[in-house]
Amino acid sequence: MPNYTLNFAPISLTGETTVFVGMQPYSKETLTDLRREYHDTHVFRRRGRDDVILDIPVAPSAKPLGNLQEKVNLAEAREHWPQLLSAALMRAFAGARDIISDYPVTVLGSAARGLIQHSDLPVWIERRTALQFDTRTHHLAGGRRVVGIVCESRTRNLISGSCADLLALGVPLLGRYVQVENARDDNRLVPRRNLIGRVVAVEDDVLILDDHAEGYDRIPASQAFPESRAKAFDDIVRHILGDKAGPVLAHAEQMAEQLNTGPGRKRQMEEALGFLRDKAGLEATPGVQIRIGAMIGSRDRDFPQSEVMPKPVLVFDPSSSRKDERSERGLKTSGPYDQRTFSPKKLNIAVICQAKHEGQVDRFVAKFLDGMPNTVSGKNNIARYGDGFIRRFHLEKPKVAFFTTPSASASDYVEASRKVLQQAADEGFKWNLALVQVEEEFKEFDGDDNPYYVTKAVLLKRDVAVQSVRLETMGLSDANLVFAMNHMSLATYAKLGGTPWLLAAKQTVAHELVIGLGSHTVSGSRIGSHKRFVGITTVFSSDGSYLLSDKTAVVPFEKYADALYDTLKRAITLVRKQDNWRSTDKVRLVFHMFKPPKDTEADAIKRTVDDLGLEDVTFAFVHVASDNPYIVFDNGQPGIGFRDPKKGVLGPSRGLHIKLGDYESLVVFSGASELKQASDGMPRPSLLKLHRHSTFKDMTYLARQAFEFSGHSWRMLAPEPFPITIRYSDLIAERLTGLANVPNWDAEAVQFGQIGRTLWFL
Repeated sequence: MPNYTLNFAPISLTGETTVFVGMQPYSKETLTDLRREYHDTHVFRRRGRDDVILDIPVAPSAKPLGNLQEKVNLAEAREHWPQLLSAALMRAFAGARDIISDYPVTVLGSAARGLIQHSDLPVWIERRTALQFDTRTHHLAGGRRVVGIVCESRTRNLISGSCADLLALGVPLLGRYVQVENARDDNRLVPRRNLIGRVVAVEDDVLILDDHAEGYDRIPASQAFPESRAKAFDDIVRHILGDKAGPVLAHAEQMAEQLNTGPGRKRQMEEALGFLRDKAGLEATPGVQIRIGAMIGSRDRDFPQSEVMPKPVLVFDPSSSRKDERSERGLKTSGPYDQRTFSPKKLNIAVICQAKHEGQVDRFVAKFLDGMPNTVSGKNNIARYGDGFIRRFHLEKPKVAFFTTPSASASDYVEASRKVLQQAADEGFKWNLALVQVEEEFKEFDGDDNPYYVTKAVLLKRDVAVQSVRLETMGLSDANLVFAMNHMSLATYAKLGGTPWLLAAKQTVAHELVIGLGSHTVSGSRIGSHKRFVGITTVFSSDGSYLLSDKTAVVPFEKYADALYDTLKRAITLVRKQDNWRSTDKVRLVFHMFKPPKDTEADAIKRTVDDLGLEDVTFAFVHVASDNPYIVFDNGQPGIGFRDPKKGVLGPSRGLHIKLGDYESLVVFSGASELKQASDGMPRPSLLKLHRHSTFKDMTYLARQAFEFSGHSWRMLAPEPFPITIRYSDLIAERLTGLANVPNWDAEAVQFGQIGRTLWFL
């Protein structure tokens, strides 16, 4: 029997729970002013049904502030509990811990237990644990409503000293971004730091800034503070400690990794909740105690309904007779799906690489095409990439030609790309694929300085699929290289327009269309405005299998509603024709979204479908939130691996689904087995949230469907940490925004060209 623990501890109220609360008309300004002035004596919340501000006295001598008053039994009025709990936590931690947020309440651990310590380091350079306390409500079967506290643990870097202090220690500031401290309305909170600019010069202890916020072209070093992001923090430690920094940082990282393991996280949470339960003496209001239970387990009455979802079934032939749950095994024994129809079988492949790496690239390409039969692993000595790209996908020996560049400059890569196209034009043939050698550092380059994007821009416009390979990947040992080869071969085949497999769909009466919305944020400045782009992916069910649409799109965030309308109209028209829909047929539209949809967006989509003349349509708007406070512990998971430390100790398995209510579910898309190493810590579930305007509300169906889509990626043989509807949309947005910065790039190349009907963005 499964033995799970969820980091959710139910709360209850005891004592004289009947209190008087004040009421006054709502306005945003009034609510802000009240919270600022009375944060330590009252709790405020807006009640939407009559649009009033409610105030609840929480200090011994406080009275209701509103002119109107009503009597409330707090034991029954659970809608007040989240604010009351947060206020109680603030009172409990004030003066005892550094509080960095009031909602959710987040506090720093003891400085004495800091993770980075050395006698030569100033006391104001720290790495400490941080505990976050959130309030969540679970709606269980039978209408039961359980309110509880969710405890989460993280680590944070802290640099309390000013830039003047760093200068005194000889730490260079040029190129570093700096911050200023601003006091908070609630003096129990530590000051908030805001980024103001990057140091370009230091003149008489004054920092001269560029990429700066308005009014901050210069600032005294004593009033500025360095940012403490991981890379900047470690760099400062190295400047102070010199040769001693390596072991100190390594030890700190090791301690952090131990805290992030399953046992480490669970221990921290149990200790924190134990303190609140036994010593803090939490009161909601004077005389009303808050009782905190233990974190709920799967054998408790309050544990939500759970299941381990079956692995997605993949189809490897048009007759649906060849199926497998494992993509790699299915490809080798039965696939690919379109092996009889894929064309051309004999590929023309151009290889673009730097001349100084040609030999290394040549060896790599040979391994990629012909396989690595002598590289075996596991107790059965399996050759994971023994077949190679050609045999795995039933292709003929290709024509391969090398085009070298004299340097790593973008201009040289462009010139090589043009030579590729020129040879094809001169000899009257077409290149099917370009393998391009790149380097890790290319990711830091923008626009026409990035060899990857300029090469892709030239070749995609001529419908040539592009597969890049990092030089660092080529340098891996054969034992590790086989895994990269497996993923690369799959993505390459998909970019060529191939269909490795299809995802089997459960037969339903309704026609089903799934729309994925993902995003990518671009900014040339850390201070200036950021621009978000939205990618759109369409998947539909046909003849029992899920098919990707042949169109992709990316648009600025402010225009995505119009693009979604066009995509939806085009997709419905296409599928309607292909599957002979009637206007009276039952249709289900599922939207996987990177952010919670606004009511106006949901209403706009409904109006869009009305315009298309569909009479029987249901909607589901699902926000897939990877950033959430929940953690699930599988107490029966001892860890994976033959050596200590094992990876994924107490980690849940992929496919675990915990239904928190009719509108929320937790789904583990990547579990303990999917972690690469023990230092990766704990796998985290994603929170699926169903918008209240949804008319299709089967959360179990939607969770299972989203899970199936996470196993349908043609980017890698391993499961994705998100459904492909979201993941592909993210990739589309990222790739097209990168290409948009290349001069002379033609976005219509992928919108109307043949390449746009492939997964060129993988």
